[in-house]
Amino acid sequence: MNDEEKKQITNDLIKNIVDNPNNSECYLKLANIYLNDNEFDRAISVYESLLNFEPSNYIALTNLGSIYFCKFDFQKAVNYYSRAANLGIDDVTVYFNLGNAYAELGEFKQAVSNYIKSLNLDKNNYKVYSAIGMLYQDQENYDEALRYYEKALMLNPDLAENYINLAFVLMKLDRFNDAANNFNIAYNLSPDSSKLLLYAANAYSAAMVYDKANEYFEKIIEINPSYYQTYLCYALSCYEQKNTDKAIELYNTAISLCPDVINAYILLANLYFTEKKYELAVELYKKVVEIEPSDPEAYTLLGNTYVMLKDLRSAINVYKQCIDIDTDNDEIKLVYVEIVNEFIKNKSMEENTDAA
Repeated sequence: MNDEEKKQITNDLIKNIVDNPNNSECYLKLANIYLNDNEFDRAISVYESLLNFEPSNYIALTNLGSIYFCKFDFQKAVNYYSRAANLGIDDVTVYFNLGNAYAELGEFKQAVSNYIKSLNLDKNNYKVYSAIGMLYQDQENYDEALRYYEKALMLNPDLAENYINLAFVLMKLDRFNDAANNFNIAYNLSPDSSKLLLYAANAYSAAMVYDKANEYFEKIIEINPSYYQTYLCYALSCYEQKNTDKAIELYNTAISLCPDVINAYILLANLYFTEKKYELAVELYKKVVEIEPSDPEAYTLLGNTYVMLKDLRSAINVYKQCIDIDTDNDEIKLVYVEIVNEFIKNKSMEENTDAA
């Protein structure tokens, strides 16, 4: 349908509605045109006009619920989905969508209740099991999340997402090898995703199976040498393996790939700080401040490093800049006062020594 045809049909439907304002079919067709063009506000207006004379129109109620869900107005989505559900029509989708809306509102019990109603109508809907798993995962009830994710996987073993969900919960349960295996299966189902290989590499690293982790990190770099996050994760793993030189090399590679992104600078600076190479850390933290001049954390890290170098004057200056940016940070204010007092004390001692 071209634009002219669509315009003609739309005008005809509007005319029909004016001539026969109780013809629900015309309202639904008109709203559907607006929906297809993502003109949500116009679709809402048409559906609400329809509900004024036909308040139990199931299509209008469910579609309004979906529109408001897409508009992130989850309370209105709940209201319309609930009105549809209360009509007594056993519909798997409306209970599932109602559960999703409650989940977005953080109403755990209501979300689970509606998901269970959906399952009572269709016990083989893997999407519902996954949704319940996510709810329990958000509640940090990983054992229950695992149970529901396993059920979703059993119902649909060909979907990478099911293995990924399962793997992330296994990570939380410290079952790192099992998590890596599931990430691997997901990768085999979606072989274009370097991210899945990275997840597997991180899982092997967490399990301290470093030979496997390193193999995967190297494989990712071979496949996708510009994947910034790989170098950060690989460097962290290398440092855990006491391979500091390799970690530094990887961080520097990341910096060369994305010189305007602060992550690698911070991580490398943290490494130097831990290794007590404070001068090197200072230069990197200064670069972070240069890139992100409004980030109070960067100033805090830089100030802390100046303290370790016993350069209290520079530390005071940096902490003051941090306070100017983050005026409500009481912790850094206390640090600032302590360093100022220490600086004054040291100056007084120096003056007394000189006088003697």
